Amino acid sequence: MVLFIPESIVVALPVVAGASFLYFVWYLISEGHLANILGSMIVSMVLMAIAAAIPIIGWILLLLWIFYNIAKAFESIKSLLPDAFCSAVLYGCLLFPAIQEMTSPGESHTMSNIACGVVYVIAAGLYCSRLSQLAADTKQSLFFFSIMWLSVPIIALLIVSIVASLRAAFRTVLTPVQTVVKTPQHVSAHMRGDTPVSAYTRTVTSIKTIDVAHTLPGAGAVGAGVVGSVSQVSTPGHSQALPMPQSKTSSAGTTQYATNKEHSFYRYDGLNREKIGHFLQAVQRQRALPPLSEEDILFYFDETVFGHGDRGVVLTDECVYCVLGKLYETFYVRFDDIKSVTLKGALNKDIVLHMKNGQKHRAELTQSNAGAKKIYELICIAIEE
Repeated sequence: MVLFIPESIVVALPVVAGASFLYFVWYLISEGHLANILGSMIVSMVLMAIAAAIPIIGWILLLLWIFYNIAKAFESIKSLLPDAFCSAVLYGCLLFPAIQEMTSPGESHTMSNIACGVVYVIAAGLYCSRLSQLAADTKQSLFFFSIMWLSVPIIALLIVSIVASLRAAFRTVLTPVQTVVKTPQHVSAHMRGDTPVSAYTRTVTSIKTIDVAHTLPGAGAVGAGVVGSVSQVSTPGHSQALPMPQSKTSSAGTTQYATNKEHSFYRYDGLNREKIGHFLQAVQRQRALPPLSEEDILFYFDETVFGHGDRGVVLTDECVYCVLGKLYETFYVRFDDIKSVTLKGALNKDIVLHMKNGQKHRAELTQSNAGAKKIYELICIAIEE
């Protein structure tokens, strides 16, 4: 409509942005994410109380909490960049005809409008292709769709919130304190009536009020907690209905589970030797994990931002190895001990393994939703066999 009637931009953009925002909020409420946000706020306030009561240890814990949530926000910004690029292209294709009409009224802009329409259709087609890989159902597709339209302001708000959280991490409070000040005073020799008084020194006492500065935890911890929980929108408690191939053996040879570097996903016949070498070294450093050799690896998911490879998830014929760094859970489990597996998450993916003994293991994967879904599907296949 905007391409044919450029003036309609004043209605179209507010409708698109407003509807996207309302759906985004409704999705958070309907999926129970408000409880996660409130939980992060409570944790932040508890840490603030600890920091106020135990200055050194409490401050360290508070800072670690802030940096942890900021790290999650940065990961979300990274995952939002493709949506932001697509959003900028689509907005640009809609705004350009309107700007031309305002700056050059009465002139023909047919060719430029056609060019904008072609770019718009191509960008929309590419995004729909990406959406088909990311979303599991219609509800989540609409959620990703709203995220795409809001991605640019979301990234801006995340950056502003990160800066504000760091600046407000601690606050200085001035407390007036009264102190008694004793000042020596020299008195010269003098006459007191008819009696001579020799020179002497006396002490004069006075009360002085001074402001003492105290460093206390500020609202930055609460802001960081909210930023972290909102940036990592999760879907607790329900597995997503994903298609699962019939057998592990047959799926290993299909194109669906072939090596795809864009998905941070590697099959045994397409492993990156350098990455796997770093991962094997990381496993060796974890004494709680059994030995792992390259010959045992069937699938590997690279969870490192810059491709170093020392963090990730490996699937062998019998078990799962998960090494995601110090801030996350490191574990080794056999497929025979897994009761069920669930997949959570919108911007990132959480694979939760429910063990037969009642325990849970969680792998939070941020580098590729499509690759994480493949790992989830393969675990499902393994525990079904």
